[in-house]
Amino acid sequence: MYTIAIVIFDEFTDIDYFLMRDIFGREKQNWQVKVLGTKPEHVSTLGQAVKTDGPVALANDADVVVFSSGYKGVSAALANSDFMDALQLNPQKQLIGSICSGAFILHKLGLLDGLKVTTHPDAMGRFRDMGIEPENTPIVIQGNIATAGGCLSAMYLTGWVAQRLFDDEKRRNIHRQLIPAGQEVQFETLIAQTLADAYV
Repeated sequence: MYTIAIVIFDEFTDIDYFLMRDIFGREKQNWQVKVLGTKPEHVSTLGQAVKTDGPVALANDADVVVFSSGYKGVSAALANSDFMDALQLNPQKQLIGSICSGAFILHKLGLLDGLKVTTHPDAMGRFRDMGIEPENTPIVIQGNIATAGGCLSAMYLTGWVAQRLFDDEKRRNIHRQLIPAGQEVQFETLIAQTLADAYV
């Protein structure tokens, strides 16, 4: 049984978290999802309260760690020593991913040194200010690290995790109920090709 940790904080972006939590939550036999943070409960940008399953330090022992996003939330998390110091992740043993501005957490942890990165289009300028040219693509995969840009890129990030832990069939299964009726072929082609093109 794998453990997938979704890391959140106050002012996290609703759709990024809830979409990933929903997609991962559709599989109950092969992995368990743990929502982690620095408090028993975090409140989203739109005011939704989410209870956490434990402290953020538990991410260090998870098989998969994905970071939510949030313009204000990520900035506050980066400045929170209790949050940052608790994270001792190992990309040699863990799959580690981020969506949108969550990439800045991976950057500050030193996990993106020398790697390509993507993020939400509105946040790309922040990387450029740091001398890093982000990729204008929905997901970038390098080894055990993936960064995704744009809320709906959660489809690719979750698909990457399912594909790496299992196979394409598992990926299709966790997405099956999300695909619009009559567009199964189009979405399968898009998702499979996007993931294939994401490896650099």
